[in-house]
Amino acid sequence: MFRPAAFFFFLCMLMTGHATAQVDPSQGIISAIRNGNSAEVGTHFNDMVDLNIPGFKDSYSKTQAERIIRDFFSNNQVSDVSVNREGSSTDGSKYTIGSLNAGGKRYRLFFLLRKNKGEYLIYQLNIQPE
Repeated sequence: MFRPAAFFFFLCMLMTGHATAQVDPSQGIISAIRNGNSAEVGTHFNDMVDLNIPGFKDSYSKTQAERIIRDFFSNNQVSDVSVNREGSSTDGSKYTIGSLNAGGKRYRLFFLLRKNKGEYLIYQLNIQPE
């Protein structure tokens, strides 16, 4: 016997479970880097970000860091990104280590995520020549 109320409840439970499933933030960041999309990378920055990329090594505001990454991408067109290792530490931080091919050069890619107000944000981003 079909019970519309029970079916509706079941559908609501499925949709709620799907909506609350947390998406891995690292995948979105990798995708943004792969596309050379500095604005999208910037949405994942903490208010202050430690950057270590050619020509820049310091802590920068979210806005400054996004501008620096935009300049890097405009001078170094991304051709490939690969992830070598992902993990987490005991304090809940997450990290990703990979390789970035951009502007005809190969770089070591590293970023560190920490939870801030329930959301994982980039606290550190390194792009260094291999």
